Formats: sequence, C-alpha cells, structure tokens
Amino acid sequence: MIADFIVVGLDDSAASRAAHRWAAEYANATGKDLRAVHVLEWPIGLTSSAVKSGTRLHVPQQDVAEAYWRGMHRVFDDTTSPRGSVLQFAQGDPANVLVRLSTHADLLVVGTREPLARAHYPTGSISHYCISQASCPVVTVPELRADPMANVSSRISGPHANAVAAAS
Repeated sequence: MIADFIVVGLDDSAASRAAHRWAAEYANATGKDLRAVHVLEWPIGLTSSAVKSGTRLHVPQQDVAEAYWRGMHRVFDDTTSPRGSVLQFAQGDPANVLVRLSTHADLLVVGTREPLARAHYPTGSISHYCISQASCPVVTVPELRADPMANVSSRISGPHANAVAAAS
C-alpha cells in the first residue's frame, strides 16, 4: 500500500507551528496531502454534550466547542497548506493518537522544544514517543528561536553600538 499523505501534530505552540510550516512546504514539494491533527485532551475543547473519556481518532465538528474549533482553524490557516489539506480533531493522549493516525502515512511531523544538537529527548515527550513507536518515518521540527544577535544593538549603548549593528 502506497501512502500519499503526511500527518502533522498541530496546536498553538511555537514548535507545532514550525512543524506545520515545514510539513506544508514538504507536502507542496512532494505533491502529498497534508493532514494536520489537533488532539483534544479530555474534556478541554469539547462541547458539554460530547464529553466522553477515552480515545477517539476522529472528533466531529459538532463535538468541538465552536470557539475552540475556530481558534484551531486560525492556527491551521496561518500556514499555506496544499490544496486538499485538512485539519482533523481527535481525542486522547496526543502521542498515541498521532502514532495511530500515522500508521499508513508517508511521514509523521511533530514539533519539539528540544534543540537540534541534543542527542536525546525527554522521556515522556510526544516527540520521543513518536520517534520510538511510529511505523513511518518521523521528522521533529524545533521551535523557531529568535536570532540572538537581532537585539544586540538595542542592548548596547555608547560608541560601539553602531559597529555592532553594522556587523550583524
């Protein structure tokens, strides 16, 4: 069975947004469909009539609180995803849900707060679980950090401030 889609975990964190941008660019470059998955952790984000514990790999729109649904769609729409991309809501443990939903995917993309140079991931992290349990390749994308030199000139005053600003 040939997979033709990419799964990316999506929430409103900087790491997740970076992962979504990377996944969208990769999907555009490869012609794959993109499935962004936001995992609700019970009962947050659910309507009062839809509160059910456990894991659901698909939570229909009517079960997601309207304001929450709109907010996640704003996050999803913040990145230009390929035509045919979808935002899917699920419920349960985020790492387990992402691994299960990526079973037939070409790739699973997750954000991580871990710097690229670190050799390990904290035990219990979503990225660690996905790397160790997914049956497809996993890409971890670090959150984008501000350029440390970007504000140097604003912190330096005196005769050397212009030289530092010119060098950066």
